[in-house]
Amino acid sequence: MTPAYRRAGFLRYAAIQFVVLTACAMVAYTGGTWFDPTTPHYELTSNFLSDLGATRSLSGATNYVSSALFFVALATNGAALVAFSWAWRDFAFAHGRARFVGYTSTVLGTASGGAFIGVAVTPWNLVLDVHNAFVVGAFGLLMLYVAAITLVMWRNGLGGVRLAANLVYLAVIVGYVALVLRGPRFNTEHGHRVQVIGQKIVAYVSMAHIMFLTTTTRRALARVRPV
Repeated sequence: MTPAYRRAGFLRYAAIQFVVLTACAMVAYTGGTWFDPTTPHYELTSNFLSDLGATRSLSGATNYVSSALFFVALATNGAALVAFSWAWRDFAFAHGRARFVGYTSTVLGTASGGAFIGVAVTPWNLVLDVHNAFVVGAFGLLMLYVAAITLVMWRNGLGGVRLAANLVYLAVIVGYVALVLRGPRFNTEHGHRVQVIGQKIVAYVSMAHIMFLTTTTRRALARVRPV
């Protein structure tokens, strides 16, 4: 079993775990939204995912179970992205082209994964500015990482569905970064809801993309050499 094959498997596991643990964290969340702290449970269109990681929910109640689940989900995803970003030569470098971009993708993927871990360890209710900086950095670096790895794949003749999926996902990430930087502001109920929905879409589309990319990568590696 090659390191790239194992790393792809780890990232796929982390994506599945993220979906499961954030769903559990939503159930465990102790209530409250920014505009209505009396709501008794998590609201999909009114609560950010980061609300799950707060040590105290917007209702004012302690939120330790939800925050622990969110921490594990996001930190594992960040660590898995760091590991996977070093495997580009094994699955996207068949012709030895775009080496510099490949190394750049490793740096960007490592930095993005580290930023997601940073989001996990900085609950917004305790260190809001640092948490928000990690969020913007994580998605901005992820956008650049996906762009770099897509270029490496294209330059090395890896086309078809995998390349198309990366291009579609890149468009989603670019759209989300634009939404955060230029979209409706968080201080109105409408703007807050738009940003919440946008975050949900990009987060779970990210998990779907990871599952697809890692599964197809593992299949391609298995065909090239024994795993």
